[in-house]
Amino acid sequence: MSWLNESWHVLLPKPWASIALAVFAVLCGAWVGSERERREKPAGLRTMALVALGSCAFTMVGYAFTSNTGDSGRVAAQIVAGIGFLGAGVLIRGTGGVQGATTAATIWIVAAIGMAIGAGYVAGGIGLALLTRGVLSLVGRWEQTHFGAKNLSTIGLVFDPDHGKTEIKIEQLLAEFAITHTLVSRSDAADGRERWQIQFQLTARHAREFLSELANMPEVYAIER
Repeated sequence: MSWLNESWHVLLPKPWASIALAVFAVLCGAWVGSERERREKPAGLRTMALVALGSCAFTMVGYAFTSNTGDSGRVAAQIVAGIGFLGAGVLIRGTGGVQGATTAATIWIVAAIGMAIGAGYVAGGIGLALLTRGVLSLVGRWEQTHFGAKNLSTIGLVFDPDHGKTEIKIEQLLAEFAITHTLVSRSDAADGRERWQIQFQLTARHAREFLSELANMPEVYAIER
């Protein structure tokens, strides 16, 4: 069981150690990213796999520097700083607030998983991947159950179809807030407008964000509550 608590850089000969660590980094990153991919988030399976692989590769390069020209700690510090720019790229500032914070935090922890594996501690990286998936999936469900919306709300939305363009915008917004089409009924309104009746069950904060996004669409004529 030495592979659980000892560095694989010591246990395996070169170059097999580096190859094995890179493969495990990709697998762990992809497994965590599959949860984000399933939820259709900006950073999914491929992004997380590449973040883990890149962090693993930079960490292994840092170990190579230790015996020659540099300090591996500096490389690790630059990974932590650099990953912040990638995380900031998935943050979306809307009228209702900031979205994408969970995905940004996931990128951050996937980089840590890659660094742990790149240092040779595959068991630690796998453990972090298991814990991360648990937080994203199991804790996410528990959060929705205990802190999620309790009441079903209904609104009437009257808008100018603009040759189908408005419908695409509204459907994109519904997808962002996980409101399914089965909760939307459609009918014609006066003056060539369309009227949708939308039912949704969101937390108070998410409901405010959703209504704020609708109110800021210039094609929307009225929101009936």
